[in-house]
Amino acid sequence: MTSSPMVGGIVWFGILAAAMGSLLGLAVWAFGGGALLMVGGRYIVKSPKATYWRSVAVAVLAALASGIILALASALSFRLLGPLGFVGVLAGAVAGLLVTWLIIMAMFAVSFGKAILAWLPTLALAVVALPVIGFLAALLVPALQQAQELTNRTVCMSNLRSINSAIILYKAENWPADLQTLPAAYVGSPKLFVCPCVRGDRRPVGRTYDYFYFPPKSDAAPRTIIACDFGGNHRDGSRNVLRAAGSVHRMSAGEFQAALADPANAAFAAALSQAEAEDTAAPPGRRR
Repeated sequence: MTSSPMVGGIVWFGILAAAMGSLLGLAVWAFGGGALLMVGGRYIVKSPKATYWRSVAVAVLAALASGIILALASALSFRLLGPLGFVGVLAGAVAGLLVTWLIIMAMFAVSFGKAILAWLPTLALAVVALPVIGFLAALLVPALQQAQELTNRTVCMSNLRSINSAIILYKAENWPADLQTLPAAYVGSPKLFVCPCVRGDRRPVGRTYDYFYFPPKSDAAPRTIIACDFGGNHRDGSRNVLRAAGSVHRMSAGEFQAALADPANAAFAAALSQAEAEDTAAPPGRRR
């Protein structure tokens, strides 16, 4: 089972909508914020360099720098901190504000304190714009992550197909005893055994293969599962599986458990359960 084209369409629509909204927001901030910056720089700080177009340039640079900092802070904080990710977002907003003041300081040739004073007229606009920027970041980052996850799942399925090809090249009368048995000439690259969906913080220490393989009997039914992702490879709990017939399928967690209940997969299910239990129980550095 593969991802519906509708899902990909929704993802790309979300990315396009967020990009268009970001461009519109940048234009409003550039011309509106530029005018307010000119007012602050010319009449409050009295900087001779606070011209309108210089102020527009300051607004554009500040918006781009702040947006990049906020997007990176959002992505990293929610990945590393989970439910506490808002702390990183707030830190990113503060960092973006500091960068804005530094840009004003450099472009208007004033002190840091006067840069803050020059920014004061834009405070009302910032109060309105920051929630909008936060909303766009919240929309864009998950959409990009989902698109990347879909790409990684496709690569993961391709890895299993390539593993099957290596098994076919190797196999004469018997299945290979394990994945290490496959000659390098058949495998092509060690990256074949690495699932791109697995992040470093989700891979057990010492594990070099992200796929579990169990050799079936010589008369195994075509539906018999012979390889699959280790649990936790994919964020949504799904797994890609390789059957004895050579086909690769993506299964949800429920579908995978139902497949394991098939008598044809009893030996595979028992071996997988033991392997994953050992992964969980082994101390750091001892896991496969």
